[in-house]
Amino acid sequence: MTPRAWYLAGLAATGALLVGPPPPAGMAARAVRAAGGPPVLARAAGGPALPGPPPGAGSEFPAAPRPGVTPPSAPLGPPARIPASVSTPGLLNGTIVAAAGALRIAVACHRPGHATLTAGAISRGVLARAAYGCSRGRGLVRAALSTPQARRLRALGETLASIILSDGHASVRLSLALQSRSRGPRYWSDGGLQCTVLGDDEPYLVDPDFQVTPAVTIDVRPWIAWYTATGGWQWLGTRGVRSSRWYRFTAGPAGVVQWRTPRGAVHPWTWAPITVGPGHGTVAIGVFEVIYRYPHPLYTWAYAHSSVTMSPLGTYCAYS
Repeated sequence: MTPRAWYLAGLAATGALLVGPPPPAGMAARAVRAAGGPPVLARAAGGPALPGPPPGAGSEFPAAPRPGVTPPSAPLGPPARIPASVSTPGLLNGTIVAAAGALRIAVACHRPGHATLTAGAISRGVLARAAYGCSRGRGLVRAALSTPQARRLRALGETLASIILSDGHASVRLSLALQSRSRGPRYWSDGGLQCTVLGDDEPYLVDPDFQVTPAVTIDVRPWIAWYTATGGWQWLGTRGVRSSRWYRFTAGPAGVVQWRTPRGAVHPWTWAPITVGPGHGTVAIGVFEVIYRYPHPLYTWAYAHSSVTMSPLGTYCAYS
């Protein structure tokens, strides 16, 4: 992917929330849009649809770094546990294609509820409101874009949206990627969820080694999305369910500066231990948001491949 194509893809995914010049070639190589992907541990086609962007995607940014200050080494991710169950609704697919302006958003539910959808890059205020039923743990939000809204989405190609799902007992705000036509997902070219290195039910997350020319400060927010049949897609961050912190690094031509030792060894940021309760048919995938702190900052997000060994092999980690 050329630097300009990568840049335009990032703008479309964020609704141009952050703008700037096209990134240099060294940065463009770090995110790859793929229609399929390598041989998988758990195929997206054979498992759930991908989760889409993390909660609060494209927002909740940290303060800009002070000029000339090199970020110190960031703390590693804390011990965490993927919950066995949740009380809130969840999405079954985080990327929605608005065919002819129609929106169909499938949810995992416990009872009937209401949905409120917003997308600042398309229009101000509420984009759509709709009620949904709940039968056998599944609901469907049906909504439609107006002609001007559909035209705007076609111009963007893809943008971030926010959806609030409320069922009278619990309410949750999640993020969506709205597309005018189907596009393949974007993956970071390294890093991701290591499925079983620490144990059969103990994944850990490895940050991609961002290579950027010229060097620039970056802010990275890590996530693990997990799916069960009863809960749909849910999100775990380093601060808990649907909450994660930003980690600041310096990305250079050889990778993240803070991870290199004087002898040339590389010690990437990791998040472990993470435990998964057995018996729930859980699948999980790593997702990273990144802000490149140029004078006009650039924001994007992408999935990270999962693997049993240190080589990327699949889409999800799967736990019985």
